[in-house]
Amino acid sequence: MGGYFQNIKDGFQSVFEGMSVTLASMFVRPVTVQYPEVDISTNETISRNYKSTLMGMPPNYRGILNVDLNLCTACGLCQKACPIECIVIDNVKCDKTGLTDKDGVAVKNRFTQKEALKTRASTRFDINMGKCMFCGLCVIACPTTAIKHTNKFEFNQSSLEELVLRFVSDEERSKAEARANEIDEEAARKKAEKAKKEEKAKEGEVE
Repeated sequence: MGGYFQNIKDGFQSVFEGMSVTLASMFVRPVTVQYPEVDISTNETISRNYKSTLMGMPPNYRGILNVDLNLCTACGLCQKACPIECIVIDNVKCDKTGLTDKDGVAVKNRFTQKEALKTRASTRFDINMGKCMFCGLCVIACPTTAIKHTNKFEFNQSSLEELVLRFVSDEERSKAEARANEIDEEAARKKAEKAKKEEKAKEGEVE
């Protein structure tokens, strides 16, 4: 019998809670946001234009992806983590450098807590937003937080090709490929010089 009366109590309580929200909304003046003229992605714009409890997109909103190539090490972990293969990355060798943020602070690999080093440069970083399901797995996999979801949700395009975000320009790709060729040539030259020195050393030992 105790369970029976408890169920009745819980039923009345749930109805009261639901009706209290409905009754409260009856005494609140409705507000119409003039979208798309008004930017609703941030709280600042909403609070400036509307005196109400309206809020913008939450901080953890999974909107259109963005990539900071200054933090990207072209490791390809985001590409591997994507379950539907909407990320495509090509890379080449580059000068070994430590990453720093916009304030000049060294960026650490958030998995190892060691300084993040860049040894590869992206010659292609494409994200097909037409295939993306906004799961956030690529963001979780990135060791330097180079790839993130933004608050942007508007992405109407007239063709499927325009749904592909390309973060590496043709100029940047050409520059990275040219530098990679220089690095390979320099490595080959050093290897040849080392081989010559070893050969001369062997000849000296034979004499």
